[in-house]
Amino acid sequence: MAEHVLESAGHGLERVIEPASRWAFRLAMLVMALMMIPVFVDVILRYVSDGSLEGAYELEEFSLALVSFLALASIQAQKEHINITFVTDHLSAKVRLLLETFVWCASAPLVLMLAWRMAVAALGKYDVGEVSFDLELPIWPCMMVCAAGMALFGLYILAQALENLGKSFREGYGSGAVAALVSAVVVLSIPVWFDALGIEPSAGALGGFSMLFMMLLLFIGMPIGLSMALVGSLGLLLLQPNPEAALSMIGQSAYSKGAEYSYTVIPLFILMGEFAYYSGISRELFYAANMWLGRLPGGLAVAGIAGCTGFAAVCGDSMATAVTMGSVALPEMRKKNYHPGMSCACLAAGGTLGILIPPSMGFIFYAIVTEESIGRLFLAGVLPGLLLASMFIAYTVFVAIRHPELAPRGDATTFKEKLLSLKGVVVMLGLIFIILGGILLGLFSPNEGAGVGAACTFIYAFLSRKLSWQDTLKALRSTVTISARLMLILVSVGILGYFFAATQLPQMLAEFVGGLNANRYLILVGIVVLYIILGCIMNVIPMILLTLPALFPTILALQFDPVWFGVCVVLLMEMGQITPPVGVNVFAMSSVARDIPMADIFKSIVPYFCCMCLLLLLLVLFPGIALWLPTHFF
Repeated sequence: MAEHVLESAGHGLERVIEPASRWAFRLAMLVMALMMIPVFVDVILRYVSDGSLEGAYELEEFSLALVSFLALASIQAQKEHINITFVTDHLSAKVRLLLETFVWCASAPLVLMLAWRMAVAALGKYDVGEVSFDLELPIWPCMMVCAAGMALFGLYILAQALENLGKSFREGYGSGAVAALVSAVVVLSIPVWFDALGIEPSAGALGGFSMLFMMLLLFIGMPIGLSMALVGSLGLLLLQPNPEAALSMIGQSAYSKGAEYSYTVIPLFILMGEFAYYSGISRELFYAANMWLGRLPGGLAVAGIAGCTGFAAVCGDSMATAVTMGSVALPEMRKKNYHPGMSCACLAAGGTLGILIPPSMGFIFYAIVTEESIGRLFLAGVLPGLLLASMFIAYTVFVAIRHPELAPRGDATTFKEKLLSLKGVVVMLGLIFIILGGILLGLFSPNEGAGVGAACTFIYAFLSRKLSWQDTLKALRSTVTISARLMLILVSVGILGYFFAATQLPQMLAEFVGGLNANRYLILVGIVVLYIILGCIMNVIPMILLTLPALFPTILALQFDPVWFGVCVVLLMEMGQITPPVGVNVFAMSSVARDIPMADIFKSIVPYFCCMCLLLLLLVLFPGIALWLPTHFF
């Protein structure tokens, strides 16, 4: 069947913008490669010559902004957004197509509006001649480039909206396509018809309804970042009597959040983990763990969990840890006839240590939202992380003793082989000492530690010739993609945050909970149950960004320690990584071992989930498990 005219228009638009999108992504990769240099050089100069690299922070901010916005069009081209597919996965192809049509029709004008307002803000900087503080560089060129990146993003969304409309007409869903388009127009024009009808909801009611509306958008498949930006933008336009003031705030917020120095820790720690993966540190960790622990009952599984623990200390991401160790350990487990479900379950559970043992992306985002110390949070995760790893190992050994056919012992090794295997661990220990040691000793900040860690990992990989040119490009490509996806959410959280701050919804919720006569631990149980439920349908970072702005004031009102609660939150989010239906670590392991049914993995992972519940109970009974190290070092 011939293409519909709208499909042809969409494909034509894609062909026009694709070269610019491809070069924008390459520029983002180049900037990402250079991003670790200013901070690393600044730290070295500080202790070698008692000097500094002038403007290092500003260079990092400009770099982050370019990485954040220039990669968005490529992400849209590949549809690599972070979204919730729990509902849409169970819908028919027709309904999914129509929902996606609505999503892109509503998103394209939104993103193009953001690009326009960013360009207007850039011209405003040009008019007043605003420059950066240290280097006195004009700010407007970077803002304009970022606006161009956002415009490319919007045009790609528009092209896909046209393609979906044309496809819907071609396949006989014309009335549905019209309904999707009209629905998008109605949603985007809410401020107009609210004003025309004289509807003036209170700020609190508007905040509550907006939260429900955002959840609806999330469940129909709208990318999390776009749904937040849409709700935040519409909410600000409804609250502000002057639309120009609201639009100006939206444009300024989009760029300022995309260029915020505190966020540079995100891509730099991701880059460090990618370099660690491609340089083979994960293989060396598993080899060393197997040499020392392989002879235990279930030795290969124990070594896999130990390897996850070590790799978590240089990675910071749960799924990356699980996939990395799974690709190394699973083939060895197969050779020894390990139970397939248990093999994948122990590695999927071990992967969750990636967001508890520092450097942890979970703690980084918690710190960004709550403005708590990243260093204190990193330290708070050490003992709980090691305790949880010990629980996983203890359970695995227990099962292997009772059912040796499920997880047999490994081969015996000599003491000399054990000692020789440690050379692969030295690098990891060195990186841990450099990063955590430098942060704790006050040699550099967590943001600087991320840059130093990424640079040191690259230098090791380069000097040891363990990182090829192709692997370097893969590491940069993966880092840019992941970082841009996360930064889109953070930029949108900034817009949404302005709106919710204006409605005072988080404060009202905190006052309501604080006014209850219920025991604070009973309220904590409710929060725990909420996070466990959300963990079943949502990924870690979105859960933090969606819930904490509203819940954190409540936690403070209940007089819980914010650092202790941070550990509890991250632990709860770990649970979500291995629980159905959105157990991303289980999905990741299933992708590594495609012949192993996912149901078998979920069945075998239940005891590891119970270990997490036990640790959460221990944290409530003995908060010192999380707070002892931060108290003694800060």
